[in-house]
Amino acid sequence: MKGLVAVLLLTGAVSGGDADLKTVSGAPFSVSELLARGPVVLVFWNSWLPRSQEFLALLPEVEAAAERYGWPGALIVFQDTSPEAAGKLSGGATRFPGVLDRRGELVRRFQVTRAPAVLLVEASGAVRARAGPAPDEVRELLRGMANR
Repeated sequence: MKGLVAVLLLTGAVSGGDADLKTVSGAPFSVSELLARGPVVLVFWNSWLPRSQEFLALLPEVEAAAERYGWPGALIVFQDTSPEAAGKLSGGATRFPGVLDRRGELVRRFQVTRAPAVLLVEASGAVRARAGPAPDEVRELLRGMANR
């Protein structure tokens, strides 16, 4: 019985779900609801990655492209509990909602292996395209959004 309880607890900790996701302002966030409006742009970032500041400077370009093509999006701050991370995103620094993914649930769900990164995701949850961390890769992805 103890083994079953441990497995269930571990499964819940790994799968988590939308219930654990919050915006930087503390409001609940549902990636499922965002995907229902898809396709969507998901930006994965955190403050301790190499090139994180350089990548954050690309965010206005990413948001402008998403707006131009009518794609909703979110900035996913993953596995970063530093006050600096939330501070950089509060106060209107981004048009995308800043989402705190402290346990990396979305990193696992969308199989993010390089970050910072931009993902174009179908309403079904399938990743259509990904780019990053190199700024040139991201800009190439943005130029190709019209054809996706």
